[in-house]
Amino acid sequence: MAEASNDENIESYSTEATSNLEGAVEEFAEIIAEVKSEDANLKVFRSLQIVITGRKRRIGDLGNVESPDDPMKIELMIYNKEHIEQVLDFIKQNGFPAKNEEGSQFIYVRVPKPSRMQMEEIGDDLIRRTNASCSRLVKIKTNTGLRIKAATEKEFIDQRIAGISSKKIERAYDRCTKEIRIIGLMKRREILGRFYTSVEKDDVELLKEIIKRTKLEQQKLATEKLISSQSKEISETHNNDDKVQQDVAIEKQNIENLSTNSV
Repeated sequence: MAEASNDENIESYSTEATSNLEGAVEEFAEIIAEVKSEDANLKVFRSLQIVITGRKRRIGDLGNVESPDDPMKIELMIYNKEHIEQVLDFIKQNGFPAKNEEGSQFIYVRVPKPSRMQMEEIGDDLIRRTNASCSRLVKIKTNTGLRIKAATEKEFIDQRIAGISSKKIERAYDRCTKEIRIIGLMKRREILGRFYTSVEKDDVELLKEIIKRTKLEQQKLATEKLISSQSKEISETHNNDDKVQQDVAIEKQNIENLSTNSV
């Protein structure tokens, strides 16, 4: 009974911690997936400052800034119609083609592609988000470790069980940390494109892992394609064989019919 209870304790600590660690990875991946290069333009426009009624205001405070269809086209939905003309003139004075249709609260702005500096700012933000998520993993591991320590001191579990559970959590922590850093690096490369450079100490090693995974995925897809092609050929061969057999049977029947008619 005692052994069974100990086994349950292992699962209650390591399983819960692993689930929380993996949940943090999934949440990070979902958040990162929403980051796009056009975010640089949106960020610039939201932070532009204009003087309204003698007071400096950010455009992001005066209206909603979005780029729903095209990253090169920004839509500003100004909250107060009285500000539209002043904001429109301000945007044009800053060198951006912009227009507003009469009676509409929207200002449509054409913008250039994000500059290298703007994209690097997004890259820096991705690094901050990645490090923050890794810190979250540390917190999950540490909190569970403290719970295991307290349980050991109170003799709810023995040292051997505590050691096994801690090792499981450590392995899950290392795996999830690596996964978060890989996801963050892949997104940085996607955003920066040709401007990407390795800046974090583990970028080079993680990049090797990404390349390795990419090759394995390509090999997997190639194998699946080959198997599918071979299956199709086999199916077509069987169909042809069936057709030949049907043709032979029909011809044989025709010959028998001719023989019967001749008699």
